[in-house]
Amino acid sequence: MFHSISGRSKFLAFTLCLLVPILAAFGCGKEEKPPEVIRSIRWIKVAETSTLQVRMISGTTKPVDQTALSFAVGGTVETVKVRLGDQVKKGQVLAELDQQPFVLGVRDAEAELSKAQANVVERRANYERYVALYESNNASKAELDEARASFDSATSQVKAAEAQLGLARRDLRKTRLTAPFNGTISVKEIEPFVEVPSGRAVFGLDGEESGFEVSTEVPETVVINLTVGEEADVVFPGLKNRRVPGVITEVGARSRAATTFPVTVQLQEQFPALRSGMSVEVAFEFIPESEKGEPVYTGLLVPLTAFLVGAKKTHFVFVYDEKSSTVKKTQIKTLNLRENDVIVEPGTLKAGDIIATAGAAFLNDGQKVNLMKEEK
Repeated sequence: MFHSISGRSKFLAFTLCLLVPILAAFGCGKEEKPPEVIRSIRWIKVAETSTLQVRMISGTTKPVDQTALSFAVGGTVETVKVRLGDQVKKGQVLAELDQQPFVLGVRDAEAELSKAQANVVERRANYERYVALYESNNASKAELDEARASFDSATSQVKAAEAQLGLARRDLRKTRLTAPFNGTISVKEIEPFVEVPSGRAVFGLDGEESGFEVSTEVPETVVINLTVGEEADVVFPGLKNRRVPGVITEVGARSRAATTFPVTVQLQEQFPALRSGMSVEVAFEFIPESEKGEPVYTGLLVPLTAFLVGAKKTHFVFVYDEKSSTVKKTQIKTLNLRENDVIVEPGTLKAGDIIATAGAAFLNDGQKVNLMKEEK
């Protein structure tokens, strides 16, 4: 029994003697610093580009001459002489009201005028009689003045009756609604025997000789760059993207909707397929300005993926330094967007600079990097 224990003890002692030096060697060994990991970055060389910005804004076509027509007097519609879509000429009668009430109005006004004229003749004769009596001392000054006032009142009544007759005759003429210019009937909301009030629109007339224009609502960031007289192409998506030149004729000074302003572009070409109410896209082109208010014609094209946003709306990119193989965090000034790229004002960044195009948020200023060869 003692021999067995003694043998096991010797075996354990021998094993420990072997393990202790090995463990000591590992425990007392000096820790090695892991090798520095150098990140590889995707990159691009910055290139120059035109800063010309194009913004496509939706709009609708309409005739330059477009108006709503209504009767100046109310009455019962007697005849409607045109249909929707009809071509009409200037002065052509479009519809008529029943004239009988207006004819009677003219006759009543004529009768009132005749009565007033007869009255003024009588009052004039009476006044002249009192003048003679006053001069022969057979009438007082008060009687003369009363006769004069009566004559003046009768004269005023004649003038009022003449004016009333003029209005009655005008109203009679207004029972005929005529076209103010050549054009096409675009709206018709009138039928015979219907009572219509004065001022209610019954026809819409689109001018055929003045051409067409486009009405748009432009954001405030664009409208500040637009000027009357500038060119702006108009694209017709429904006509195989036909492109027609246009000129800006109106730029609204006051917003009609939230942050948008009315802008009108007149088309410089006409074609048979052109209709009022067509949906179009207007290409507004403009050159951005620097912070000093000067136009910047040439910029640098930088992909959106290269951007890093800082505080107070600042923007940065990481520029690669070939000598030190490090990247430098560089602030830039943006001019405008172009699809998936940003046009940057030259300055801290210049053409030919190498910038990181991905993972900018994971880079540090002065960090050592490698350029990925496949991105040349």
